[in-house]
Amino acid sequence: MENFKCLNLDALRYNLACYQSKKVVLMVKSNAYGHGVKEIVSLTSAYVDAFGVVSEREAEVVRNFCDKRIIIFAPATNLNACREGGVEIIVDNEEDLRKAIDCGCKIHLAINVGMNRFGTKSEIVLKSMNNILEANEVELKSIYTHFPDTRDPTRTKRQYERFCNLRKLISRPAPVCFGGSGIYNYPFSYDAIRLGIGAYGYEKNRMPVMSIVSHITKIFYAKSGEYIGYGKKYRVKKADFFGVVNVGYGDGLMRALSQNFSVEINGKRFEAVGNICMDAFFVKIDKSVSVGDEVLVMSDASYLAKRAKTIPYEILTNFSNLRGTVKKITSNKK
Repeated sequence: MENFKCLNLDALRYNLACYQSKKVVLMVKSNAYGHGVKEIVSLTSAYVDAFGVVSEREAEVVRNFCDKRIIIFAPATNLNACREGGVEIIVDNEEDLRKAIDCGCKIHLAINVGMNRFGTKSEIVLKSMNNILEANEVELKSIYTHFPDTRDPTRTKRQYERFCNLRKLISRPAPVCFGGSGIYNYPFSYDAIRLGIGAYGYEKNRMPVMSIVSHITKIFYAKSGEYIGYGKKYRVKKADFFGVVNVGYGDGLMRALSQNFSVEINGKRFEAVGNICMDAFFVKIDKSVSVGDEVLVMSDASYLAKRAKTIPYEILTNFSNLRGTVKKITSNKK
C-alpha cells in the first residue's frame, strides 16, 4: 500500500491566475517546495514565464522537463554550464559581474533592501557596477530584490523607497522583479514577481495544492495500561482499537507532531497517538476503519505547522522524502 502526494491541478491553476497580471517567475527550488519538481514544472510551464531555483544542479533538473527560462536566485559558480544551458544568474558585486560578462551569461542585478541574503546595498558598489555595465553595453534581464517581511507595511514601504533610490544608480534599462510573500498586495511599480509559497496555496485566499495520503496497514487491539510506540508517550486508558499508518519522520512527518495532530479516514477525524516512528505512526480508530483504508495525513500544511510550531514551508519541504513515487494529479473538473 503506497503513499501518495496528491496534487490538485485546479488549485494550482487558480493560484497562478491570481498573479498573472505580472510576469511570473515560479520558484521550484527544494523539489518545488516538496511538491515534486518534475510534476510542478510539467503542470505549470504553460502558465508561467520562467522558473526559479537556487543552484546549478536544480537548474539542470528543471531543464530536463522544460525549455522555459530558468533563473538561479543565488550565487552561481559554474558559469560555463549556466551559459550553455541558457540559465540566467544574479550578480551583486563587481568581480562576479565581470566574470559573468566575460563568460557571456544572462545577468540579473540583485539589490539588497533588508533581507541581507543576496544583493548589494552599497551605493558605491552599484555605481561601480553601473560603469561596468555601461562600458560593456550589457542587457540586464532584470533588477531584482526580495522583501523580507511584507507583514510589516511601514518597513516594506521604506524598503521599496530604498530600492527605488538604489535602482536609479543603474542607467541600463531593465525590468524590475520583486520577491517576497505577499508583495503582490502592495501597489508598487514592478514588472515581474518571484512567486513562491503563494503558488502552492499559502497566501491569503489561495488554495493548498498538495495533500499527503497514506493507508491503514495494520489494525490491533490494545488493553488498558499498555503503551503504544517508542517510550512511554502514550498509555492506553481504555481498551480500544488502533491503526498503523505507513508515514513517519523519515517521510517528512515531523516527530514534533507526535500525539499532537489528527487525520481523516472515511470522512471522520481520528487522533494520532504515541511517538511518530521513522516510517509509521499510530492512530486511535473505531469500527468504521479497515486495513487498506486511505488516510488523509495532510490537506493543509498550515494546520500541521501550527501544531508543530513552525511554518508551512518546513512542513511542505519535509515531504520531499515521502516514500511512494506515484503522484495522483487530481482535478475538481468533471
